[in-house]
Amino acid sequence: MGAKPIDSSSPAPESPQEQHQTATSPSKKRKSTIDEIAVDLTLPEPPSKKARRLLKKGKTLPVKAHSSDEEGDDDDDKAAAGAAEDAKKKKKKKERSPFGVWIGNLRFTVTRGDLRKWLVDNSGGVIKDEDITRVHLPTVKPAAGAPKRDKDTPSENRGFAYVDFATLEANVAAIALSETEWNRRKVLIKDSKSFDGRPKKEEPVEGADEDGKDGAAAPVKKKDMRTKVFVGNLAFTVTEDDLRAHFDKCGKIRWIKVATFEDTGKCKGYGWVNFEEAEAAEWAVKGFVKIRETIETLEDFMDDDEADGNDEVDDSDAEEGESAKKTKKPAAKQAAEPARIKTRKWWVNQLQGRNLKIELAEDDQLRYTKRFKKGGSKNPGTAEGAEGAPAKEGEARAYSKPKKAIAYATDISVARLTGAPVKSEGKKTTFE
Repeated sequence: MGAKPIDSSSPAPESPQEQHQTATSPSKKRKSTIDEIAVDLTLPEPPSKKARRLLKKGKTLPVKAHSSDEEGDDDDDKAAAGAAEDAKKKKKKKERSPFGVWIGNLRFTVTRGDLRKWLVDNSGGVIKDEDITRVHLPTVKPAAGAPKRDKDTPSENRGFAYVDFATLEANVAAIALSETEWNRRKVLIKDSKSFDGRPKKEEPVEGADEDGKDGAAAPVKKKDMRTKVFVGNLAFTVTEDDLRAHFDKCGKIRWIKVATFEDTGKCKGYGWVNFEEAEAAEWAVKGFVKIRETIETLEDFMDDDEADGNDEVDDSDAEEGESAKKTKKPAAKQAAEPARIKTRKWWVNQLQGRNLKIELAEDDQLRYTKRFKKGGSKNPGTAEGAEGAPAKEGEARAYSKPKKAIAYATDISVARLTGAPVKSEGKKTTFE
């Protein structure tokens, strides 16, 4: 047999030595050897992220605690000394000068620089710029949703400031400037430790309630005994019956008055409700009243036989069913469960889709006193009976007016010419 021709295009087989070299050679994607990084231990430690943030804000870095065993006692002493210095600096910052003043009635556009300059210029050389150690000028916080102000426009102050001085002479000189006119305002200056004019704090009362703070009893509020309620924002179709049905849940109603137009008789949009008790009027003003309702259960909708628990029995087991019924007691008789009651809110602040304006109204006696500036009753003869009972609603009330003296004419001719009244002589003239 002849030898097979060798194809020059096909690759030649690799020798075992070449195969071993390709297996041990490193791949192109990954490096078998990692380059070493040279670290110089003599260089300072690079700052952390927190340290870089502090340096960016212009703050000093805190002293780092030394925990390495290689460091000597000198480093520990330096760290302790640095910590003591930091504590002293913080203490100095917290300590304020004992000499200070409170300045009031300032113009709202005054700044710290303006106030400092005014004190130095008007003190006659007693107050120097170095003597003023602190100027605190509270500013007004912008309201929620208000547009942001520009950086160039300063924020308005609240009309007062606190200024501390290094010496007592500067403090006295600043107080002497009180009632001095500045920006067309008389500035009020007094010592920061002077609390004259403040209301006195209520002293704690012995035997106060536990809810009171620091043993101080809460001030007792006088209970409002008004029973009349004004109701506004009513629809034009509302009637007295609608108001009575709407406020009936609050309490017993004495009377209801709805203001109406004379021509159409429709509601003008407001009215009054007079309750028999002041508590009912308070609930009406709150806009809701708490009512108690019984929770209905499944047994309330069942028949008597179903409630007793009697089941249908097949004909084959009739005898067994009868014996079981005799021994079995009704469920209602075994344990009478008390009715469950829940409390919920009944809202009275809306009527016919309109939000009502409900507020306590003045009683008739108070309205009369305000109107006529009198302390007596509106009409003692008709408003109250002999026994002191109030007059019924709807009754006519007569107002007694002082009678004026009438100047009668003595001459009948003068009376005819001037129209003056003539005193009656008791004669009656009739014309046929």
